Amino acid sequence: MQIIDARTLEPAEIRRRPGGLLRVCVRTSPTGHFDGAGDLRGLLIADVLFRIAELDGVQVIIGHVETYPPEDAQALTRAAGLLGIRPPTVRTLDSAHCAPFGGPVDVHILAPAVSVRHPGHELLVEVAPTRLPGGLGAVTAGGHDPLAVRLALLDHGHTRPARLGPDELPRAQALLDRWRHRVAAWADSPSRPMHSDTVRCLDAAFHHDLDTPAVLAALRRLESEPGVPDGSRFETFAYADRVLALELPREIGRR
Repeated sequence: MQIIDARTLEPAEIRRRPGGLLRVCVRTSPTGHFDGAGDLRGLLIADVLFRIAELDGVQVIIGHVETYPPEDAQALTRAAGLLGIRPPTVRTLDSAHCAPFGGPVDVHILAPAVSVRHPGHELLVEVAPTRLPGGLGAVTAGGHDPLAVRLALLDHGHTRPARLGPDELPRAQALLDRWRHRVAAWADSPSRPMHSDTVRCLDAAFHHDLDTPAVLAALRRLESEPGVPDGSRFETFAYADRVLALELPREIGRR
């Protein structure tokens, strides 16, 4: 798996240290500069990395650096849970302290408010600035499926600023509803192998800088590509959802 290293701005291979574990640390907002939307996006990027590594059979430890007040930490934890982000194995106040991780960190994911400077030779992954109308309240206040927020953020590469306007969440909600409806309909068809061309696109995108926009673009093409058996569409969408975590099979059996 390759990712753009913020030090060199070049693709770099994510390599595990001896022992087989991949250790990933999300460095959230520094003290006094809480950025809920930016931190949430950093946690989402770590979750995507975790799920891709899991597909590859790699064990991952995710840790969060948390230096802000408990009420901010609780709000972020709640929003992350609603977005399907798996909770961290480690919570720490100091990213340089490797003991909670059981060894040196391999990848640091830096929320927008975090400086890129960091000692050592770990990979540094910068998350671009994020603007979410209503901040974390856009996730927790209701009115739409929180996973529509996840989908909207996944449609932006992590190095590209995500400034979600008033129309983007409704569009994401509409796409999420449509895909869930179609996945439920396709599930009634005989099972077929995954669509090989699309799977190659998905795997290449997952393993090159966590390119979730390219993954979503490939699924949009597959959705309407003529001649593809519905059973093949179903299996391919279900495979992609192991990383996207949008609960695309949610409507199966409910129609």
